[in-house]
Amino acid sequence: MPPAPARATHGLVWMIVAQACFAWMNVCTRFGSRHLPWAEIAAARFLVGAMLAAGLAAVTGRSLRVTDRAGTWWRSAYGTVAAMGSFYALGSSRIHVGDAATLGATAPIFVALLSRRLLGERVGRHVGLAVALAFAGVVALVRPSFALAWPVALVATAGAFCYALAMIWLRRIGPGETHEAIVLHFSLVGLATMLMLALPVWRWPDWQGGLALLGAGLGGGGAQLAMTRAYSLQRAAPVTAVANLGVVFTYVLAIPFFGDLPAAWQLGGAALVIAATALLTADGR
Repeated sequence: MPPAPARATHGLVWMIVAQACFAWMNVCTRFGSRHLPWAEIAAARFLVGAMLAAGLAAVTGRSLRVTDRAGTWWRSAYGTVAAMGSFYALGSSRIHVGDAATLGATAPIFVALLSRRLLGERVGRHVGLAVALAFAGVVALVRPSFALAWPVALVATAGAFCYALAMIWLRRIGPGETHEAIVLHFSLVGLATMLMLALPVWRWPDWQGGLALLGAGLGGGGAQLAMTRAYSLQRAAPVTAVANLGVVFTYVLAIPFFGDLPAAWQLGGAALVIAATALLTADGR
């Protein structure tokens, strides 16, 4: 067992890996939404995630048995609702893929607000300022096309809140469960939910849609494993704050994939959200 400082550093590194994988999932989801319903792409993401978790457990010999059933179900339920909001926003043409990722990155604000009550963790003195910065960032992102984008932005932000609750529960149950067991349970719950949503509008993918499904699945599944590892090594608020890197990675990947150069107001809004989460990270040290 590495010393506590090393464990904390390893947790942050794992979260960076997770965010790179999530960014890949984001652009694959937006690309795939041109051909397929968002729920179908989400189902593929959970299917691949379940296969990765089961395969890794088979290779390492780790248990897939869940001991904290109530906690794991809460984590999976909140995570599934969060995924619904995220994939809906990522699949919508009414909002830039980077903006959807930015709205999802408000989750650390909710984690910080909930950590004291639900985890008993110390919360930094600048949470109020961080909330104000994040709110200003969201307004900057939505305002130029408010009438068109606000429903999608609302769904994405609600998904971020549920994501925060999922991370809170993940932190509570992480030390007592294997990472593979948590990811497999979440993936199976998410897969069943997304299939129910996707079946009424199902489309069989062509080769481009198939590649998008595979990319979203590998990115999301790999990110889930890395993120679960991160939360078992570091406190909830600091490690979640590193999620702002996913915004940067998504904006960067959107340029070669879609030719989407972010406008000044998009960069400004993203910078405010990133500043808010960076402030929480500094408070959490």
